[in-house]
Amino acid sequence: MQALVIQSYRTTDVPEWIEHCLASVRDWAGMAGWHYRFLGDEILDHVPAWYRARAQERMPVMTDLARLIVAREELRSGMDVVAWVDADVLIFDPDGFNPAPSGTAAFSRELWVQEDGMPGRPKAFRNVNNAVCAFRAGNPILDFYIHACVSVMRRVVGGVPNQIVGTKMLTALHNIVGFELFDDIGMISPPVARDVVAGTGPALRLLLNETQLPLRAVNLCNSLVGQRVSGVDVGEALLAAVISRLAIDGKSIFAERGPNR
Repeated sequence: MQALVIQSYRTTDVPEWIEHCLASVRDWAGMAGWHYRFLGDEILDHVPAWYRARAQERMPVMTDLARLIVAREELRSGMDVVAWVDADVLIFDPDGFNPAPSGTAAFSRELWVQEDGMPGRPKAFRNVNNAVCAFRAGNPILDFYIHACVSVMRRVVGGVPNQIVGTKMLTALHNIVGFELFDDIGMISPPVARDVVAGTGPALRLLLNETQLPLRAVNLCNSLVGQRVSGVDVGEALLAAVISRLAIDGKSIFAERGPNR
């Protein structure tokens, strides 16, 4: 099987914690026998000028389309499987990680944990995202997803949320058609990040209770850096601390899960 994983990020002023995440994917690819391709800002060359204008130059909206176009090009060039992994995804259990879909395509299940109005009372929200997504040659989903992104952006009026053709679209479509989802890629929301560093806490316990499989990788939510979310100040130091903790205890932390934990 010819398999490829693609990533993209800027090539200057790269935060150290992002470099750790990128290295974790690059190292995994070498170990697993996957090809690896990294793209800098040139990935935006795949996005039409009108789309960029409609997206108001929002990087998440532009790369949501660009990743799909690049994946399609690679499949047409002879790859059997092409996976995309966001630059802020950390693989901490490379032995168990495998982003090849069992069917034709797969996306990431998202369990987003946030405070429910009161400290210590977290709530989990279920969505679908494309932080990790993968497509096999001949799949029927990729062309449709590209078409849907273009159609949405041609019709959009006014402000454009970052998730418009990512999480929002995929969650709505999944609720109707039911995509294959990766259950072993977690979403580390700010309250979960705080608890991971502390070793325990209500947000982490809720994530573990709601997670079906042991996590192998996590999305560290780079888009929230510099913000205060659910009472947590999201900074690079916090995310670096999460990475350090997962490097030591990640497999044991996420090995235990389910309502009886």
